[in-house]
Amino acid sequence: MDWIKILKCPISGENLNLLTPEELNSLNHDISNSEIWKADGSLMDQQLEQALITTGKLHIYPIINGIVVLLSELALTKFKDQLRAIPVDEDKQLVRNFYNQKGWFTNEEGHYEDAVIYEDLRNVSKDYLKKCHDRVSRFLNPQGKYMLDAASGALQYTDYLQYSEGYNYRVCVDFSFQALCEAKKKLKEKGIYVLADMTNMPFQDGVMDGFVSLNTIYHIPKDQQVQAIKELYRLLAKNGKGVVVYDWFKHSPWMNMTMLPFRGFVFIKNRLLNTFGKVFGTGAPQKRLYFYAHNQKFFKKHLPPFKLAVWRSLSVHFMRYYVHDGLQGKRFLEWVYAKEEKDPELCGLKGEYPMFIFEK
Repeated sequence: MDWIKILKCPISGENLNLLTPEELNSLNHDISNSEIWKADGSLMDQQLEQALITTGKLHIYPIINGIVVLLSELALTKFKDQLRAIPVDEDKQLVRNFYNQKGWFTNEEGHYEDAVIYEDLRNVSKDYLKKCHDRVSRFLNPQGKYMLDAASGALQYTDYLQYSEGYNYRVCVDFSFQALCEAKKKLKEKGIYVLADMTNMPFQDGVMDGFVSLNTIYHIPKDQQVQAIKELYRLLAKNGKGVVVYDWFKHSPWMNMTMLPFRGFVFIKNRLLNTFGKVFGTGAPQKRLYFYAHNQKFFKKHLPPFKLAVWRSLSVHFMRYYVHDGLQGKRFLEWVYAKEEKDPELCGLKGEYPMFIFEK
């Protein structure tokens, strides 16, 4: 576990060390006696097989089933006077609950619920989607020691595995414990698995030779999205390269034009559901995930320099509505892909999903 040296405490920023067997026995004894607290004020009641401790000996972080728990609210301490009030971010909790309880579980066909809800899994779209996934590799260094996958999820597509093929380790960071359990099944010893918050990454500066963050930043509260991307850039080593895949949503003029009738229908439907909920006391429909999309000018103003390219011009809803086998769907997608290859920056600006490409 030589990689422990790249970690740091998300609260103090101190280095972390693995507990010795003697220290671990003492910790488990204290847990049995209800003398160990989580930073959020609750008692720790689970025996541990491994854990990390800060150099100042104040905070301890569990390692559970090979997953390093480095969320500040789950830090352990014996010193009750050091407990800190950790506010619960409702939007982040909504995302965590969805993926822990539903998103990273598979259905009878073997598809993750996240993909069933948010992706187009039809055969007509398969080749186009794979070629879009493959694009990411062009903008990454082919090899290195650590490849960070920020919000790795369950690594639900085998296409994603190519990004770290030439690296010693793929560092999977996610807010969902279930996601990391699924990722571990696929990467095994090649992976390092860290439960953490992307806006407060528990890693030393400049330790990642590359990073990817795919379709995640827009699920972070809008005022923290820049901080999350700046954290990724902070971790990038000299000569490192990284890619963020974002979603312009209503800032995509091409999708706005083509999807206007459908978006109008959805808007009216949601307004009616909210109205009926108030009248009949059922409340507003429950949200699945937090989502907020900034525009390109916002990121240009607030982020380190980056290049813009296309990941995919077409939204999932566009493909579901317009792309079908009987309407020459595959041929249409081949035409779209050729246009994206010819002018990747324009398609990244006007289409649905851009890539932000960073280099140091």
